[in-house]
Amino acid sequence: MDLISSRNLPNRLSISFPIWALQNTAPGGAYADLDRFVREHVERGFNCIRFDDGAGLIYDATGHLRRTVPIVEPFPGFTHDIRQSWCTGNGGECDIFGRLIELLKVAKKYNVFVILSSWYYLHTYWYCGDEARNRKLHAIAPHDRYRFFAEELDRILSELRTRNLLDRVAAAEVFNEADGLPFINGYGAVNHLSVPELQQFREEHEAAIAFLRSRHPDVLFAYDTYTPWTDVDQMPRNLQVWNFHLYCVWSVYSLLEGNLLTPGVDVEKSSQAESIRKFCKEKLVSLEDVRRCRQGKLAAAEDWYRRIWLYSNLAPEKMPELDTLLSAAFDQNYAAFQKKLDEGLAEALRIRDAVVPEAPLVLAEGITYCGNNHIAWEEKSDRYWTFLEYAVERYREVGLWGCVLRTCCGPEDPGWNLRKNDLLRLNRLFQGY
Repeated sequence: MDLISSRNLPNRLSISFPIWALQNTAPGGAYADLDRFVREHVERGFNCIRFDDGAGLIYDATGHLRRTVPIVEPFPGFTHDIRQSWCTGNGGECDIFGRLIELLKVAKKYNVFVILSSWYYLHTYWYCGDEARNRKLHAIAPHDRYRFFAEELDRILSELRTRNLLDRVAAAEVFNEADGLPFINGYGAVNHLSVPELQQFREEHEAAIAFLRSRHPDVLFAYDTYTPWTDVDQMPRNLQVWNFHLYCVWSVYSLLEGNLLTPGVDVEKSSQAESIRKFCKEKLVSLEDVRRCRQGKLAAAEDWYRRIWLYSNLAPEKMPELDTLLSAAFDQNYAAFQKKLDEGLAEALRIRDAVVPEAPLVLAEGITYCGNNHIAWEEKSDRYWTFLEYAVERYREVGLWGCVLRTCCGPEDPGWNLRKNDLLRLNRLFQGY
């Protein structure tokens, strides 16, 4: 932990995950008042915030700051009830860089830290209304993207340095879920790249980290993976922090999702769609309706069109019955979910000790992703929060530097106020208070 103590960082990071903190455009939105935004984090025991840093959108092609960027609804007409999606507001011009500076000034006021990352090639481009910019960034050759986004991150960090705000950065990473990027191997290694090409991407990532470390030796640079069972051929050996994700309870939503997110499955005619029809609105939107809403824009990943189709078709008034079923499924599989958590932590420790033994470990996303704001079993279930307590105790036992209690955890989320006291209690437990 010398890397941590030498930089005057907290012994443990309790991390929230309001991914679009900078892209907020609604005057009355959850993120609009940044002083309130950070203050509410402190009230719930969080001392760290992880979010998209705006890389790729803050500077123009000549490296000059852009005054504003148009932010749009990612799936127009379909995202109002999708968790973590409506928080950006109805859309409009957004001073992303100005909000970053303001957020870090307020973070300094309340002694809160941040983890900077980029979801650009995964999700951020959905929210950028400048399609010409999106197409330029997607035209960058895959093997040049690590360098380009490292240079973007360097510009951001340099601006923070000149404003005496760099001490708020607990860690920074070039890309979120780097082992699942669609232009490398994708989730589940669907691209089947050869080991030599994977190693080339790793070398490019290592070069990007080396560049950043040479420019900012007082900042910790992280590698972020979507799973602890990651492909070590992609893992840069000069990382300083390993951020991994552990969605050990997400499978509880298989009761809803089944195979509907799988490309090739006819979502309107499948037996899974029929089995959940009673939870849906009387008039369903079609999958083609969802795809059409992004017409003229760069396409989203196929599983996200399907996810938006599924969760936007659910009827809010029918969610109490669904909550009961999901809560029962969670209770029935409680021990299995504990086992999955323990196995994931053990795998993260095994890989860390074998490949990057000096690196602190951070659980940067987990333990589920709930797609709809009206599904509330997680907030209602005391046993779910008992599971989180078990998880936090295990995180402490294995020596994690930081943890995200829940991926859906920010001021826009239903649980933010419904479980305020539990968030505070669990964050204090992790930090040792």
